[in-house]
Amino acid sequence: MGHSKITSSASADRQLRLDGWGFVGEGFAASSELLAWLTERLGRPQPFGSFDPAGAEAPAPATLPDLGCATSIESLDRLAHARGRGFPDLVRLRSGTVPRLPDAVARPVDDRELEAVLTAGNREGLRIIPWGGGTSVTGGVNPPTDAAPVVTVDLAGFSGLEHLDEVSGLATLGAGTTGPALEAALQAKGWTLGHFPQSWELSTLGGWIATRSAGQESLGMGRIEDLVAGLDLTAPAGRLSLPALPASAAGPDLRQLVLGSEGRFGVITRAALRVRPLADCQRVEAVLVPDWASGVAASRALVQGDVPLQLLRLSDASETQVAMTVGLGRSRFAPLVRGWLKLRGIGDQACLMLLGASGSHRHAETTLEAARTVTRPHGTVWLGAGPGRHWLADRFRHPYLRDGLFDVGFGTETLETAVPWSGVDRLYRTVGEALSQPSGDGEAPTPVLCHLSHPYRDGVSLYFTFFFRCPQDPDLAVARWAEMKRRANDAIQAAGGTLSHHHGIGAWHAPWLPQETGDDGWRVLRQVAKELDPHGILNPHVLLDRTDRLEE
Repeated sequence: MGHSKITSSASADRQLRLDGWGFVGEGFAASSELLAWLTERLGRPQPFGSFDPAGAEAPAPATLPDLGCATSIESLDRLAHARGRGFPDLVRLRSGTVPRLPDAVARPVDDRELEAVLTAGNREGLRIIPWGGGTSVTGGVNPPTDAAPVVTVDLAGFSGLEHLDEVSGLATLGAGTTGPALEAALQAKGWTLGHFPQSWELSTLGGWIATRSAGQESLGMGRIEDLVAGLDLTAPAGRLSLPALPASAAGPDLRQLVLGSEGRFGVITRAALRVRPLADCQRVEAVLVPDWASGVAASRALVQGDVPLQLLRLSDASETQVAMTVGLGRSRFAPLVRGWLKLRGIGDQACLMLLGASGSHRHAETTLEAARTVTRPHGTVWLGAGPGRHWLADRFRHPYLRDGLFDVGFGTETLETAVPWSGVDRLYRTVGEALSQPSGDGEAPTPVLCHLSHPYRDGVSLYFTFFFRCPQDPDLAVARWAEMKRRANDAIQAAGGTLSHHHGIGAWHAPWLPQETGDDGWRVLRQVAKELDPHGILNPHVLLDRTDRLEE
């Protein structure tokens, strides 16, 4: 079973925003209903500001040796590669307070040129940062603030479909290939990878592998580690070339060691992927359940009952209320609909569930019918495919909403984790309580939304979104965010969750990593990094650095 055809308006000639998500001219405006909902809970905000980062005077770059490939020291190019897309990144870019720019942007186009960059880095003591789509929300691509020169290596030259083995269902692509380019190349030949993270329009194959990404349809298609059959990695001390094999008992799997290494062990240059034929159709239907507990139970029953869904997503009551406020709540028929739902046992604690199936038309219908049967004891009310079509149409536009909220003065951020099913309730309560505390003196409690997604037989991912009034002082804005982030990380670990299900560790989660791996496990990872990168030139601030960098 594959994925139905997907298209995107993304193209290589569109200009990326310097100070926000995505492409110039694209947006997802905050509706008046959403702004009213936030103002009622947080108070009236003040606009954050409209500084144009392109007009800032960039500091002169350090003098660098010949890197053996095309290299740029142009100010806007350096600025465009200076930050990821987490909350503090946008604050720094919007306020002109970026603490450090890379000194150059190198653009190798083959293994020989990449090796030349790494050789120069070893010889000259440079810091080397691999760059895919720049969508990190964990500080993973931000230049460290020490005195060493920094070179960001843009991997766009390692892109495109290199080989397709249609007998085996294996496709080899360059690590710099973006999501739209990857799917366009495969779908032109009748195939798909089916990996669609929310950052899909901007992020790259190498970034997915480096952070152990999970696409929105991971329930049916698998996470990126399930899709990678082989890969190549170039490190300062050597190269790993791991062949595409269906399985192997030849010692520990080095592929799994590279997955999630976040550029710390080396630069991923290409990968062989398990691909599938395109499906005939994709259907996503919406369901309401009476409350969160019923929704969690229904979700677990679907997964453990082996219903072959492609996608499952359950919003809690708060996230459902926001969706109703900006969607169904705007309809003149809303009072009638709410009355009908109340008669069906669906009240203010209702939770929205999205269930997706793909394959042949018959398979999709059979799958959804099985889902109706399994969820019926949990009080579900099925709303049909209309909300699902709306969600599919907008799913890659949702990150633009953060910029629209920034414009009026509301900050918003997300975080994600995963936990066994037995720990869902504790994790949900613990993290929600940690985040809901006021963001600062004189502030109201923080609204927190949550949805459940990426389910497994033994557990599930929880994805939290929170909102706060953004101070106009950029340092204060980042400090408030950092305090909320610390509380959330502490709460996740106290409740038995993982620091990250699919965003990675980066720089901002790194101080908490030893608690999850154990000190001995953390030491093993450091030894691997030392073996592949003896002088520590690759992303030294990422994954294995215990320094708290949340306020940089």
